This record gives sequence, C-alpha cells and structure tokens, in this order.
Amino acid sequence: MQYGNVIMEHHQPAPSFLVQLLHSVPHINITLHRVNDTFNPNSTVYTESLGILASIPAALLIISLVFLLLYLLTRCCDRKPRKPKSHGCQKCTLIFFAIICCAAIGLGLYGNDDLHNGVLQIFGSGRKIEQLILNVRNQTEMVKHNLKSKVVLSELEQIFEQPPHRPNVTALYMLHDTVKMAKDNTTFAINALETIVYLTRPAYTDITLKSLLDTYEFYEELRWPITLGFLTFLLLLCIILMIGATRSSRCALIFFSVCGLLAVTVCWLLSGIYLASAVALGDFCMKPNDFICSHPKLKDVQYTYCSTVGTNRYVLRLNESKVHVDRAKESLETVTSIGMDLYPGIQISSKVNKINGELDDSKRQLTALSVMLDRRTVAEHYADATRSLCEGGLLGLTLMLLASLVSAAILSLLVCVDSHTWIYLTKKRPGYEDKAETTPLFPAGANASPAAPIIASGTMTVNRTLLHAQTATSNGSTGGAAGAGAGTGTLIPTSGRNGTSHGMRGASGHHTLGRLPSQHAPMMGPNNGKYATLSKQCKTLESNDFY
Repeated sequence: MQYGNVIMEHHQPAPSFLVQLLHSVPHINITLHRVNDTFNPNSTVYTESLGILASIPAALLIISLVFLLLYLLTRCCDRKPRKPKSHGCQKCTLIFFAIICCAAIGLGLYGNDDLHNGVLQIFGSGRKIEQLILNVRNQTEMVKHNLKSKVVLSELEQIFEQPPHRPNVTALYMLHDTVKMAKDNTTFAINALETIVYLTRPAYTDITLKSLLDTYEFYEELRWPITLGFLTFLLLLCIILMIGATRSSRCALIFFSVCGLLAVTVCWLLSGIYLASAVALGDFCMKPNDFICSHPKLKDVQYTYCSTVGTNRYVLRLNESKVHVDRAKESLETVTSIGMDLYPGIQISSKVNKINGELDDSKRQLTALSVMLDRRTVAEHYADATRSLCEGGLLGLTLMLLASLVSAAILSLLVCVDSHTWIYLTKKRPGYEDKAETTPLFPAGANASPAAPIIASGTMTVNRTLLHAQTATSNGSTGGAAGAGAGTGTLIPTSGRNGTSHGMRGASGHHTLGRLPSQHAPMMGPNNGKYATLSKQCKTLESNDFY
C-alpha cells in the first residue's frame, strides 16, 4: 500500500492558487501554537484548530452587537430635534449601502450555485464508481454460480464409473484423475471469485461509498434550498429598506431594524462555518490521495483507486480465477482424448464440449470484469470527482465566505444607520399646528338667525379692536328709531377687566365682525352679506372670557 501511494504522487495534479492560499491559513490550538495542517478530521488537535478559526467571525459578531448596543444607548439619550432635511444624507447612505449589500448577496447566490454544481458532479462520479462495484459483484456472483452448477456438479464422473470397453487400468486411472483435476481447478476459480464477492461486500463497521453518498446527498438537498431561501430573504430585506428610506416609512425601517439584527447574527455565524469548511477543504485538496488511501474503512476506494498496476486485489483474484479456468480446460481436453479411446460407444465429446463451452463463457466474463476494474477507468471517475470538489466546489464555498463576511459587515452598518433614522422620524415635526386653532369663528356656510345669540365655547379668535369699535358705534347711534328700526341685530358678548361677562350688546345687522361699518354699504341680509374674517392680530379667547 505504501508503494501504491508513492506511485500515486506522480499522477496527482498540482494544487491551485486558491487551494494553496487556504492551506496557508495558520492552524493554531487553544494555546496559540501552530499545529499540523494535514487534513485529518479524526484528530482532535486538527478539529480544535478549525474550531478556533470558526470562532473569529463569532467574536466579530459579539463586537458588532456590543457596538450597536452602545450606539443605540447614545441615540436614546440624544433628544435634540432634527430638521426633516437633515435625514437626506442618512437615506442616501442607506440606499447606497443597501445596493452594495445586494451585490454581495448576489455573489453569495453565484457561489452557492457553483458549490451545488460541484457537489452534484461529485455525486455523479461517485455513483458511477458505486455502480461499477455493484456490477462487478453481481457478475462475479453469476460466474461463480455457473461454474459451480454446470462444471463442478456435472455428471462427468458418473459416466466414467462404468467399466470401459477396452480395459486399461492405467488409462482409466489417468482419466479419473484428470476429471478430478478439472473440477478442482474449477473449484479454485470459484474460491477466487468468492474472495472478490467478500471484498465487494463490506463488513458492518465499514463505511461504504454508497452510505457516504447517500448521507452527503441528503445534507446537500437541505443545504442548497435553505441557503438560497436565506439569501433571497436578505435581498427582500434590502429592498424593503430602500423602499422605507425613499418613502420615509417608519414601519419599513423598524421592520428592517428587527429582521436585520437577526440577519446580522446568522451571517456572522455562517461566516465562521464557511471559513472552517473552506480551510479544511483546502487542506484536503493539497493531497487528496493521501487521505483517501489512508482511510481504514474505505475499502472500496482502496481496492479500486489506491492500488497500482499489479496490486489491485480485485484484478489479482480475477486473474487467478482465469488461470484455474484455463487449467480446467486443458484437463478437459485430456479427458476427451482418453475417454474416446476407453468409451467409444458413448458421446463423450458432446458432454465435454458443453462443459468446455461453459468455461469459455466464464473466461470471457472474467476478462470483461478485469477491464472494468482497470485502475485507469476507476481513476478517471475519481479524478472528475476530485476536480469538481477542489475547483468548482472550493471556489463556490470561497465566494460564499466572502459574501457572508461582506453582508454581515454591511448589514451591521445598515442597522445602525437605520436605527438612527427611524428614531428621529417618530418625533413630531416642528411648526405643527392643530387644525382646531385655524378654524374661523363663523363658518362660511352658516346661515345664523340675526336674533339668535352667539355663544362662544372652547377657544376662538376675535379682533378686540374691531369689537370695541362696533360697540362704540352701536352705543353712539342717536334716536330711538334708529335702535328700534335697525331690524334685528347680533348679540356680541363683552367682558370686563377681570374677564367676567357684563351682558350681551346688540350690534347693527349690517356690521361685520372683522370690518368697520360703512354708511354707504347696502343692507343685504345678516352681516351685510359678509362672512367673518380673521386678522393677523388675533387673540385666543378662552371660555372663561365669556362666563
């Protein structure tokens, strides 16, 4: 086996630059000392070094969460109002980095697809090798059954138990010995085939190629759609963030803050897993044959791929079986020549030829099996699988690692800026006025009766200067007929110095609230056809001004 490994080194392709780069990552243990970087998942020291590499993104996650906590604490203590125009820079920052994050996520999608395609090619090559071994086992079982039933259990010896027509003890003894030799050689050929069946049927504790393929194929069927769904979710988050930033939607920004914090955590954790996996795969791809051929429980791989010409146990047993079949055929030729002399009346040649034909068919099948198990044919499948894993698969995993690191860093920044934005969007804008304060005292569509008193409730806006002018005009009118002939007037409340109501004073019907009376203005209904207007010099009157 050692000789085979030495021979395999010359046929092993040179590792790529990416493999060398990942393999050059320092492997340290818990005491910060360098350890052996040879791929060996069964070693606790090696797995410990991979765990330390995976903990680096986890440490970055803790640092980012602590920084975000401190940042939000400072934002909560900042109560200074912000102008609406000051949010423009923050929104542009959110949109710009959201676009960059989308590009990083797209790189992750591309890497996920490359990794998936590489793994599928590995499964395809592995299934070909598995089918080859299964065909060898089935055909070997069939050849073994034919030799045992049609040659060993034949009635050839019973024919020669009868007394010969020409008595010749020496020839008869030689005939029986030759028949026994033919059956013994056939038995030896069957035993060699049974060894192949035993080698292709692994023990319970062995790891078969089929079990490995089934296990990893199940994991890949889960990994690929879950990764695709998570990256799509990150894209939707970035789109929601851009929509919320452009429309100043607090709901969208708050939703991104909550989900973005969860996405940041998952991205950093995935970065640790991808980093450890990429470094381990780089270590494996430096010398993949060393690990494959040194694994103690991968017998199928060792017997078909790791052995060199002349050391393949399958081919050796097949060649041994063919040698015994050839010897059995030579013995049958001797049996035919001697038997025809001793038993001329019996059709010896027809029965011997039938057995001889069965031996010829078995030999052709054994030759075909030797071609199937040729190392060059098997090595081609293994080379395709190794190339798919160490080129396409490793490149896809590296792209996913970079995308996860960049996405985690950008999402951490976006959560900080987004939290800074929506916190100030929740505050009340300056200059906001209640609509009730701008409501006119007398609505435009009101047709109040002139005789009905006007009672103010709540707050209303009145120009006090105009009210006093109207009061003086009403009191200064001469003649009782003027007061009586004024028709119907409006009642305006007057207040004393302390705000107490002294009564209701009448005003002429042609007076308006915000305008002095005009002597030339025609009398057109209540308030001279005019509606109440408000002046800039208004004062809010409370309800206690009237009561």
